[in-house]
Amino acid sequence: MEPTEWVGLIVGLIAIISAILAGFMWITRAIVRDELTKATQPIQPGYRNGGESLADVAANVKRIIKHLSMEEE
Repeated sequence: MEPTEWVGLIVGLIAIISAILAGFMWITRAIVRDELTKATQPIQPGYRNGGESLADVAANVKRIIKHLSMEEE
């Protein structure tokens, strides 16, 4: 093999390894992002977690006010 063939082979291998690593990093990043979203969802603004959040309390107060036909002040 001549030196130009060796250079072509090495560059080709580096390109293949780089593509594999880039795909692995993309998959890892997607998995971590999904897990972080799932883990932090209960503390996100506007998320209602079954009666334990301030958003749930406010919704219940508004429902009670509407049920009693009271006016908000």
